[in-house]
Amino acid sequence: MKKIIYILVAATMAVVACQKQSVEPMYSIEETDHGTYIFTIKAVNDAAGPAVKSDYSSDGKFSWSAGDAISVLFHKGDDNKFFTLTTTGTGKSATFSGEITSGYEIGASDGDGSDKKVWALFPASANHTYAAGSNPNFYVQPEVDFSATHFSANIPMYALATDVASGLSFANLASTYKFILENIDASVSKVRFDISNQTTYGLSGSWPIHADKYINYDWASPGSANSCLSYTGNVTASKAVFYVSCRYWGTFQPIVKIYNAANGSMIKTVTASAAQKPTSMSSVQPITIDLSDGEYFTPAVTIDGNFADWDGITEYAGTRANGGDNTRINHWRMTSDAQNVYIYAEIVSEKITNARYFYVGFDTAEGGTKHGGIDGLEQYVVIYPAVADSSPVTFIQGVDPRSTVNGSSDGSLTSWGVSAGAVTYFEMCIPRSKVSLTSAGTIKVGISYDNYDTVLQSLTLE
Repeated sequence: MKKIIYILVAATMAVVACQKQSVEPMYSIEETDHGTYIFTIKAVNDAAGPAVKSDYSSDGKFSWSAGDAISVLFHKGDDNKFFTLTTTGTGKSATFSGEITSGYEIGASDGDGSDKKVWALFPASANHTYAAGSNPNFYVQPEVDFSATHFSANIPMYALATDVASGLSFANLASTYKFILENIDASVSKVRFDISNQTTYGLSGSWPIHADKYINYDWASPGSANSCLSYTGNVTASKAVFYVSCRYWGTFQPIVKIYNAANGSMIKTVTASAAQKPTSMSSVQPITIDLSDGEYFTPAVTIDGNFADWDGITEYAGTRANGGDNTRINHWRMTSDAQNVYIYAEIVSEKITNARYFYVGFDTAEGGTKHGGIDGLEQYVVIYPAVADSSPVTFIQGVDPRSTVNGSSDGSLTSWGVSAGAVTYFEMCIPRSKVSLTSAGTIKVGISYDNYDTVLQSLTLE
């Protein structure tokens, strides 16, 4: 299919003023030798004093960095579609490029001439949408691992132009808080930052852009998916920084939970006692959280697919409690520390699909019930080893979104699977607090995969 490559130079502006600079239109169209066109446009920006984008200044100025991506609106007939354009440049102005399917023209289908609508949104997302006669819907991604992908401060911005020859100038679409996590212990290389809003305004998901040019974050019940964000970032010089945007003039009352991303252990929880309203979309309000008093410990096992830390831990045969053969589980092990219980199992690979799961049961007192083939359980969890029916099998590596605790959805237990031909090695972490195992003592533990249970074994908790 014939494609056209559009290259745009996007200029960031001081968002206090949000005024496009007057520049001479400078653009060119060049046909290449492989059936594409290169559309080039330049823009300049006279705003002074930009900071690097990972360190927004108080008035919201920033510079682009290599790897930044924007979504730009194109249309073919009545079909409106955002395409992703990426820059390798840095600075107040940058050149963005991306492949555009032949037949699509820049701008919305419902605008022409002086009314032409060329929307550009940052950060880019495949989930941004546009319907003729309205402003775009902006998608705020609820979960981002900045330690594994290009870092972006993730502050939603937009540009709206009628004449692309003068470039694109971006302005904020939301009020923003800059969370600075300080004094992180040297043993932690990256942290997971989970935040939820206690008020009825959302933080993530798809929201319309209001006529006054702000994201119309609306009602989201406290604790619901749209009221939460989860970001992972690297720790540098004992510090990590995350940006959280919210509704302009909407109330913001966060609960922040900070974890060691390498092992899933919680470091600290901070709960805001009162709601507050941002003062403007043009400022980025800093909030510092001191983690010098956080809870740090070395876990007995790290859930990372490296199984060497299970060496020397007692191995149990997969013998079934009813005495029959266990054609699912060959062997298994378990251990614990002050925060978690850990389970390791060797599974027959051909028995793994996305619909089959592990039960881990805890027999803590008389009178428990039966779950997953295991009798006498007061506490139990369910974890899925695979994310899809496929060959080869795709394993869950990290958080299991389908996990449950005592029959209720939890979505935060962690696991890791690695296939080695006929056998798959699988390890998991279960926080003791989730299954009411916060006290010292000896309990009975059993596992079951695909309802093939094992004999209960004793585990002593510190």
